[in-house]
Amino acid sequence: MRKHIAIAVLISLSLISFAQTKQNARPKKTGNEWHAAGDAVLRSKKFADNMTAQLSLDETATKKVHDLYLSNTKPVDEIKMSPGTPEDKNELLKTNRDVFNDNLKKILTPAQFEKYLKIQARAPLEL
Repeated sequence: MRKHIAIAVLISLSLISFAQTKQNARPKKTGNEWHAAGDAVLRSKKFADNMTAQLSLDETATKKVHDLYLSNTKPVDEIKMSPGTPEDKNELLKTNRDVFNDNLKKILTPAQFEKYLKIQARAPLEL
């Protein structure tokens, strides 16, 4: 009986040790304060890395794309969190995407931007 209890305790302790605390993946808004999702920087890095690989960006352009995407995560997350119908949210996201693309166009060369639009049309990236 003692062996069974000891084994049960060891198993439960080992399972607890494997538990991982997950960083907040969703943004939070408390009053007037907005707390970014824990993955905003990771999403920005992934987007910039994908753009670098697909469009052959130089280091300066990669940094600018990363910063642009990072600054865009707050408005996008706020739109997704806001009350309203999915149609209203989609309209706001489309407007935000147009502004994002206008700013991105200032960073990329015309050829890179055209390639980006073609990639976006095939498999739209979530902003």
